[in-house]
Amino acid sequence: MLFLVFQAGNETYGLDVRSVLEVAPYPDCTPLAHAPRWAAGLTIWRGLTIPVVDLSALLTDKPAPALLSTRLIVVEYARPGGETCPLGLVAEKAVETIDLDESGMAPPKVVIPEAPYLIGTCDAGGRLIHRMTVRELLPADVQARLFPEPEAR
Repeated sequence: MLFLVFQAGNETYGLDVRSVLEVAPYPDCTPLAHAPRWAAGLTIWRGLTIPVVDLSALLTDKPAPALLSTRLIVVEYARPGGETCPLGLVAEKAVETIDLDESGMAPPKVVIPEAPYLIGTCDAGGRLIHRMTVRELLPADVQARLFPEPEAR
């Protein structure tokens, strides 16, 4: 299984590339007033205005630095009703993919209810990679804010 690997603080994370639409340079974001620290704001991607989540801020409470290796990962985010929307993720050092054998993937050793998007770990040649899923990234209340229903707009 192919993963896009990125850093948050001193930890390495992997995201299944099947949910990735594009990896782009670090974006200019328009901040959202009163948003949580990890909500980087809005950016324009391929003519669409999309919400952006700063994965470093979400995982470590420290925003990702604006470096050449910090990227915008645009993923296909599946909403509960089945429709999908593009979602931007800012990630540090998102410049590597790695092919991992599914037999070496372990379920979470510790379950953290506040982080249902962490779905396990894998050993990549002595390097521990935390596996993430996009599906569980946003709690229902955040989904409702970032992707309001058409009649609520």
